[in-house]
Amino acid sequence: MPNRLIATFAALFGRDEFAGPGGYREIWRIAWPLVVLNASNTVMMVTNRVFIAHSSPEEIAAAMPAGQMFFTMMSFFLITTGFTATIVSQYFGNHDRIGCVRAAWNGFYFGAAVAAGLIFALPAAGYWIITHNGHDPAIAVYEVDYFVAMAPCAGLTCMETAFLAFFTGQGKTALVAGIKITGCVISIPLNYLLIFGGAGIPALGILGAGLANSIANLCTFLMALSLFLSVRQSDFPTRRYRKPVDTCLMRLLRFGMPAGFQTFLRNAAFAVVVMMIGKLGNAELAATSIALSINMLGNMPMLGLLDATSVVTGRYIGKHDLPVAGRIAGRSMRILMVWTLSMGLLYWVAPEFLIRLFGSNGAGSAGVDMGRATAYAVSILRIAAVFNIFDAVRFIVMGGLRGAGDTTVPLWIGMGTSWLIQIPGTVLLIYVLGAGIETIWVFITFYIVTDAALLVWRWRSGAWKRIRLIDPATPPAPPENQNLRELSGDASA
Repeated sequence: MPNRLIATFAALFGRDEFAGPGGYREIWRIAWPLVVLNASNTVMMVTNRVFIAHSSPEEIAAAMPAGQMFFTMMSFFLITTGFTATIVSQYFGNHDRIGCVRAAWNGFYFGAAVAAGLIFALPAAGYWIITHNGHDPAIAVYEVDYFVAMAPCAGLTCMETAFLAFFTGQGKTALVAGIKITGCVISIPLNYLLIFGGAGIPALGILGAGLANSIANLCTFLMALSLFLSVRQSDFPTRRYRKPVDTCLMRLLRFGMPAGFQTFLRNAAFAVVVMMIGKLGNAELAATSIALSINMLGNMPMLGLLDATSVVTGRYIGKHDLPVAGRIAGRSMRILMVWTLSMGLLYWVAPEFLIRLFGSNGAGSAGVDMGRATAYAVSILRIAAVFNIFDAVRFIVMGGLRGAGDTTVPLWIGMGTSWLIQIPGTVLLIYVLGAGIETIWVFITFYIVTDAALLVWRWRSGAWKRIRLIDPATPPAPPENQNLRELSGDASA
């Protein structure tokens, strides 16, 4: 047995696993800026929630459901646009630089069309949903303020994502992280100023938090656009190949839309669950908001490693090296588990320390009992220590499948587990059996385990190896010292 354990350890953490093609070092080189980026976003969001919590208990109770619903309603468009990074990664692996540029521009055109529609539709839809969700009117009014103020972020983020995907797909993730971290640096003082007032600006509370995020998003979009247009044109002619291309748009929609729908359906289901939790009482809703805000720390590297897994997998598929592509997800998962297990231990040992960040003096006008909310939040965090392990598995496998362009079957898996297991089960527990908040979160853990198991099954089936995201007949790009125009044909094509 000891010899077998040593052999297993050597196989999982040997030199080739670290330094070989698609090894830990290569994955981490692409992932760490994305992890830092996600960490900065998490710090910004947690700081935002801390400021809101110290404004009033009603506002922190409103922040989670309104924020969750906002992301849900924009997630389809955001993830669809973000699939541009996977397309770029495969073109980059195939040495097709013009394909990389065209993919980014056509992703932007999709994002711009989305922005034009969402700027009008999102506030109206959000207002209607919030005013009919059955939450306490004293909390619903803050939900509306936060949602409407955040609405411009949706379109701006979609447009920005296409240009950032151009760099992410090449593995130039430090540039992407730099832009987004700058946005966070802008956002945090803006949040404080607009929430609490100062410099002649009245205290706007949760409305100010939403406005601050929108202003920060405008700044990062302008930075992403400027950086994209200013790259060296002899390497990537980003100012030449601006024309919309039907085949590029259709490729983005064909493979990106299932990924977008998958994320939308998962988040829509969870938003419904959060609304149903609100039926249990304001303390339960506040506890859920506090625990999930803290759990952003537990999930901090998750999205960064998902994107890195997708990019590295796509790159090796573009190189037609399927054996290496098949090992990326497992390596990413081992990296992520180091953080996930460490945070899980902290949730069990010192949950009250984390919860004190969200303390609020007394109960507000909506009668939020912060003592009960704290006790509930401790229970949720300890359950999160378990479900985060399986959440990490499903996120990494999802990243590997997306890198291969395998998005349709994961869509059906997500639809089935979210809407045939999570929603009916939560309805049964709350409205029929009268279950408490802890039981609800144990059931959510069961749903996550099921979802993760089905995604692992899909990965292990190997069906992703037969998917063709880009044209395999695409010729290699010319050498760096050869004129792009010679081999690429008419630049306006």
